[in-house]
Amino acid sequence: MSRTKLASAGIACSAAAFAAVMALSGTANAVPDSRSVNLTCKDSTGTTWVTGGTGTLTSSDPGGTAAQKMKLISPLLAPQNIPANSLTTTIRTIQTGTGTVRDFTGTVNLPMNINNPINLGPVAGTSRLAAGTNVRLQDTSAAAPSASNWSVLITTSISGTPISIWCAGKQDAASADFSF
Repeated sequence: MSRTKLASAGIACSAAAFAAVMALSGTANAVPDSRSVNLTCKDSTGTTWVTGGTGTLTSSDPGGTAAQKMKLISPLLAPQNIPANSLTTTIRTIQTGTGTVRDFTGTVNLPMNINNPINLGPVAGTSRLAAGTNVRLQDTSAAAPSASNWSVLITTSISGTPISIWCAGKQDAASADFSF
């Protein structure tokens, strides 16, 4: 086989492999995508867990018809060992341009040891966002965290006592929105 035919065959194979990967990926968006967030968290007993702590919010898109997901590496430290899938998390975002609230919620977390950062999710959106939808963490930083003012809500049981942890905060102002 000549070099020209060999090169042509190699290019054709590379193009076919690229097309297959793109077809299976379900999206051409550049995800996962991460943004810095600043959170102040207080629980339903009045305990403040963190003030102005920096966390990382990451989006992902499984493609197809499945809802997109968000994951948070929070500034909170585990007060005890936390079993897998024992924290129910809601991450509240707001859609740019429309102001529509978009929640990502679920009971998904890896097991964590005492004093490790609390990692939440990935939790799914309540429905699939249309292509081109932009969201950012809902800014609730102007007031203290409470049952009516939060960007992230964590519910669990600590030593047998049900507890809610509300985190008021915002996404880094200089960072771009998440785009799906």
